[in-house]
Amino acid sequence: MTFYVAVTVVCVTAFAADMILRYMEKIRSFGMEERLHNIKGKTIPIEDFIPHNITMVTIFGTALGVFGIFTKLIGLHPFVGFPLSAAFGCIVNFTVMHFIKPFVASVTGDELDARTDISGTEGICTETIPADDYGRVRIEYKGRHYEFDAISENETDIDKDEPIVVLYREDGMCVVEKQSEVTDILNEES
Repeated sequence: MTFYVAVTVVCVTAFAADMILRYMEKIRSFGMEERLHNIKGKTIPIEDFIPHNITMVTIFGTALGVFGIFTKLIGLHPFVGFPLSAAFGCIVNFTVMHFIKPFVASVTGDELDARTDISGTEGICTETIPADDYGRVRIEYKGRHYEFDAISENETDIDKDEPIVVLYREDGMCVVEKQSEVTDILNEES
């Protein structure tokens, strides 16, 4: 019981601090949104069940702790209660990613939805984009960071941490090119 209470208190405190800094103080660059893994589900979005940043770890920990306290109160054995609590935390993560996060974004007006044109937006490649495959890029829109799967327009390799420019977005996939390729074209024209 002590373990679940401690996890709940620590995670609720960290989550509250995160939300205060993010939405009240408008500080969004303190690292809580940095991705912890690069899992890509092919048919099932498995990455949405696993906490993918520190904010989601705090949500997972809170759900695990609260459900763990509940399982202890009803008398479940720890070998059953802990896996159930972890599964509940994964379900809460999925619910937050697919339902609560889009709702909060639409209410706060910081929403970057499928209709928003992000052509010309500059960003950073967060996962290498091979010429014949896709990787990930991060852009900033209204002070918030967003990550997208991306492919290279010119079928050239784009290395991690290389600046990119979004050409267009279709079905959640961005088509990008290196920022250096764009400036090379502009230099040739002038």
